[in-house]
Amino acid sequence: MFWYLFTCLILTIFYVVVMSVYNHLWLKTDSIAVSNIDNLPTVSIIIPVRNEELHISALLNDLLLQEYPSYLLEIIVVDDYSDDSTVELLNEFSDRNVKCICLKDFLLSHDMATAYKKRAIEVGIQQSKGALILTTDGDCRVGHKWVSSMVNIWSVSNVKLLTGAVIMTGTDSLFKKFQALDFLGMMGITAAMLKMKIFNMANGANLLYERSAFDEVGGFKGIDHLASGDDMLLVYKIAKRYHGAVAYAKHLDAVVYTSTMNTVGQFLSQRFRWTAKSKDYQDVRMTMILGAVFFFVLSIVVNLFLVFLDIRFLYLFVFQMLLKIIVDYRLLKSTSSYYHKDELMQSFFSSQVMHILYIVFVGSLGNILKFEWKGRRHVK
Repeated sequence: MFWYLFTCLILTIFYVVVMSVYNHLWLKTDSIAVSNIDNLPTVSIIIPVRNEELHISALLNDLLLQEYPSYLLEIIVVDDYSDDSTVELLNEFSDRNVKCICLKDFLLSHDMATAYKKRAIEVGIQQSKGALILTTDGDCRVGHKWVSSMVNIWSVSNVKLLTGAVIMTGTDSLFKKFQALDFLGMMGITAAMLKMKIFNMANGANLLYERSAFDEVGGFKGIDHLASGDDMLLVYKIAKRYHGAVAYAKHLDAVVYTSTMNTVGQFLSQRFRWTAKSKDYQDVRMTMILGAVFFFVLSIVVNLFLVFLDIRFLYLFVFQMLLKIIVDYRLLKSTSSYYHKDELMQSFFSSQVMHILYIVFVGSLGNILKFEWKGRRHVK
């Protein structure tokens, strides 16, 4: 009993400290002022897509309205074996500075088993001309200053890679509000992790890097067997090669927007896909933090059930929950306020319940269960 209580106490203290550090470093991350720069670089936007007939036209229209010189901007969409009308829609943009590439034209059927997205990005980069590579996803939306803000932040940050915020929209239910709030928390944690020189957090839907850096680290070589990891694992490779020359683009114009998942099944498939790369993290600190957070949350659930055996466990459960609520609230309040999403905090308490269930379920089974994404069945 003593050692169990002691372990719960250590896990709780660890969680409080880590979340407090995250919030502190998020607040310390500067919001970089964007200004005009001389000698603008050429930029290639690479968009790997699969079955995005409902979204791709809106994204391409956003990109064609960018406040960045069109002669310096290249838009390349790489179709990943879509079986809907995505390719037909892309062809409608062929005379509007949008280049459509079909992945099947560059691959043999036995070339790969899982890493289609990475291969699509690689093919897009091979066919591109830009000095900077900017990636996003086919189901996203961007503001008119997205490219210019990312390029400007890169120019003053002296880095090889930038990762920016991805904000979820379509929050018309408590479940969708939870997803959006959880994602905002990830943005704060991403910025904090980079401040801590832990380079395993990023989102491929809003990623900018120098083409020369991508080539220097061998692209996705070494991580090309994973279904995911075109973001976090690439960040680690570039950070390792260039001594941490990676930064978070904290600016309201450097934001990409994406929709929440409509169903629990879609949400779990998304998170299982992300979890699949966790066993390949190179930084042991990341693994330790994720492990400690998982066991802390698991202990909360265990202590709730132990209340039915011994009422004294109620005090431990309440103690842990209160501290979790306090530190989570501070970080989520900070990030939601910065990105003008304060209304999401109205779902904070219901999101806490969903967050606990999600962490325990996905953390327990994320590296065991198969998952389906974009119509493909993936094996761990």
